[in-house]
Amino acid sequence: MEAKMKKLSDLLSKTIEQTKENVVKKLALTYEEMEQECKEIMDGFAEGKDLVVSVMSAMGEEQICALKDIGPK
Repeated sequence: MEAKMKKLSDLLSKTIEQTKENVVKKLALTYEEMEQECKEIMDGFAEGKDLVVSVMSAMGEEQICALKDIGPK
């Protein structure tokens, strides 16, 4: 039981650390980086790519959280 708890604790710690890194990365985007991300999305849709865009909305503000090209169906 202790080994399972240790493994779960390690997994949760790793997940928390990755989440913190992702948050810092996304919050640190400059205006130019946001414009580039927007251009990538618009160009991708124009090229007919299948894109999944995850958007978070809170307190009247929206922000792109993730962008993934899911490729051909």
